[in-house]
Amino acid sequence: MSIAALILPIALLQGGASAAGAERFQQCVAIIEEDPARAYEEGMAWASEAQALGGYRCAAMALVAQSRHEEGARRLESLAASVNLDRTALRAELYSQAGNAWLLAREPAQAVSALTRAIVTVESDPSQLPDLLIDRARAYAMERDWRHSEEDLSRSLDLRAEDPLALRLRAAARMHQNSFDLAEADAQAAVTLAPTDVEALLMLGHAREARRTGQPVMEQ
Repeated sequence: MSIAALILPIALLQGGASAAGAERFQQCVAIIEEDPARAYEEGMAWASEAQALGGYRCAAMALVAQSRHEEGARRLESLAASVNLDRTALRAELYSQAGNAWLLAREPAQAVSALTRAIVTVESDPSQLPDLLIDRARAYAMERDWRHSEEDLSRSLDLRAEDPLALRLRAAARMHQNSFDLAEADAQAAVTLAPTDVEALLMLGHAREARRTGQPVMEQ
């Protein structure tokens, strides 16, 4: 696929999605789980036929589902960058999807970049920030940048306090910075909120072991 094929027409970018377009997008996305290759073809056929943003987006998502993570991420970023600035929710969603695709591709620097764009886009709407901050924290953790990971998770928890995932991830970030007591407190809080969450229970075990030995436990 050439770069030129990813550039959307101006008329498309300025228009909103119709009800029919939204329905067709949902139908295309539904195919991804069963047959991502067919979903890709459906999306590109729709995009070619109607220059539909939903078609390009479905095709990009289908690439990610086929483990073509980098290609899908680049397409999603291209779509996000091309959408009008006043369509903040759509831009943020596309950048978020791109960031998560970069995480699947094990490209944390690219993920941080895409997710930062998503965060900046919705900065004025705190309700959308917690999940984006958690995803960027995961990217920082992949880079072993524990300080920035902890900062994003703390900010997320300021906005949504009782989030077992954010608490578990912050426990890991704190453990790797040798803040063992704080790590154990976060892990315990995560287990209290989600007592059957195996990963939270495992993190609590790691935090306790790290406090006992004075060394972070290296997760597999």
